[in-house]
Amino acid sequence: MKTHTILTLAWFTVLGAILSLSSPAFAEPDPLIVQARDQLHQALDASGPPQSNDDKTAHLKSALELLKQSPAVYRGQRMRAIQFVKSALFEVGRGDPDNKANDYIYKALDELRLIT
Repeated sequence: MKTHTILTLAWFTVLGAILSLSSPAFAEPDPLIVQARDQLHQALDASGPPQSNDDKTAHLKSALELLKQSPAVYRGQRMRAIQFVKSALFEVGRGDPDNKANDYIYKALDELRLIT
């Protein structure tokens, strides 16, 4: 009985060591995602004077390209962020009469925040 207890304890120790060593390490976030997030923040730029639609469009297009180039695969957050950026581009392209572009940008930033 004593041998069985010692072997069981040894087995759980080995199993615990294997599981702890095989756990995924936390890595740095994808630099393309970080750059896209920065571009979205620049598209908002609530601290300064209002941006022209051309400036906002340039930042949104840059963020969109960075998101598309990212090789990382996430649980749909990247794709939802891409859709929100496209929606913001559509709203800016039509003059943003309902002031929805910033809402879409905030939603895209929320999705990217889940990634990084």
